[in-house]
Amino acid sequence: MLASFVFAAVFVAVTNAHTITLRNNCPFGVGMTVSNFPNQGAAYTGNTAPDIPAGQSFALVVPTGWNGRICDRPPNSGCENNCFGGIAFGEAACSMTEWTFDSANIGGNTDYDISNIQGFSVAQQIIPGVSGDTVTCTSVDCPCNEAYRPGDTSGTCGGTGPVDQASRVGASSDYTVVYCP
Repeated sequence: MLASFVFAAVFVAVTNAHTITLRNNCPFGVGMTVSNFPNQGAAYTGNTAPDIPAGQSFALVVPTGWNGRICDRPPNSGCENNCFGGIAFGEAACSMTEWTFDSANIGGNTDYDISNIQGFSVAQQIIPGVSGDTVTCTSVDCPCNEAYRPGDTSGTCGGTGPVDQASRVGASSDYTVVYCP
């Protein structure tokens, strides 16, 4: 009976986690920073600075309720510090993805987006595993409904559109982020 309980507990723990596969299609390595900012959900405690060689992938397993960022970490960007850096701080640009898993505000679903607010440094695409919209940003000028623009802290595409039009809601437990899609 104890063995059944332990198996069930492990099974529940594994199924409640989320996997974000970081796939690097770029012809160069991509250094990432995984941040728990804004520190309002379950903490990710794994490798916070994976380097992903060209053509390779890294499986990032985050806990249920994780709320955080995954950002590109180019040299001199400052983005190794909770993904704060980039053009807002007079440093090199750093693109990021932002996540809120299992949000009670949206029926237990996941909110996700591509953010270039701190600058564009690498093309990115978020692909939901089952449910949700794929978003893609391949240049600094990608459409506002695909990513937040550099320096646009209002989230309104420079005042030209509704707030948070780059944000998506999905019911998937797993996602793939592709660099250089």
